[in-house]
Amino acid sequence: MENPISFLKNRKIIDITGELENNLWGYYSLPGLEKIVPPVEINTIATVEKQGFFASKISISTISGTYLEAGSHVLTKGKNLDQHPLSQCILPAKVIQLPTQKPKALITADLLIQYSPEINPGDALLIGTGWDQQWNKPGFVLESPNMDRKALQWIIDKKIALLGVDLTCIEASWSENDEEAKGSLLGSLFESGALLLAPIVNVRKITQKEGILIALPMKVKGTSGAPVRAIFLE
Repeated sequence: MENPISFLKNRKIIDITGELENNLWGYYSLPGLEKIVPPVEINTIATVEKQGFFASKISISTISGTYLEAGSHVLTKGKNLDQHPLSQCILPAKVIQLPTQKPKALITADLLIQYSPEINPGDALLIGTGWDQQWNKPGFVLESPNMDRKALQWIIDKKIALLGVDLTCIEASWSENDEEAKGSLLGSLFESGALLLAPIVNVRKITQKEGILIALPMKVKGTSGAPVRAIFLE
């Protein structure tokens, strides 16, 4: 068995997790969610000078920052995140580097096929569009590129275990009026048993088309998802 320390020394570690901070972007910017999804709030509750120790109170939702999401997010009979094995969070991963996408761009199956390496059943699939460069800028949520129905079906047909994207919304229904592009895309992904990791960052720093994904969520009971610390080993 390979020494785990040697294994890590021989690989480049790329942090693909966005940072949690005050005034962070949030899904509260989507119509109808303004009073449902809370903003991230990080407040100091004790200091070394006054209490003898430093501590903070962190208020977040399960979809704050970079998070891992399971089927119960949109499916009434979907699994919660804690019902998935931890092995589904540590996976061989393939990477698709798409050309930088414009705001509200619609990603097609043909585009994915053009840039895709070979994908095996059970892989994680990470897709980079360059949208992470807009992290915490105005329009990061509302102007996110999306996938059309055929693009997501192509992904589902690959029988992946996890989809990671640098997009805030994979479903075009938030930003498009094209009925053909809308509808149940997230549900279809989760019905396949896959998890969703989003939005990731630094995909452009990945130079290889394959590696290892480690995306460990907070250990929370009975929720559809949780913030995650995700890294890519190449």
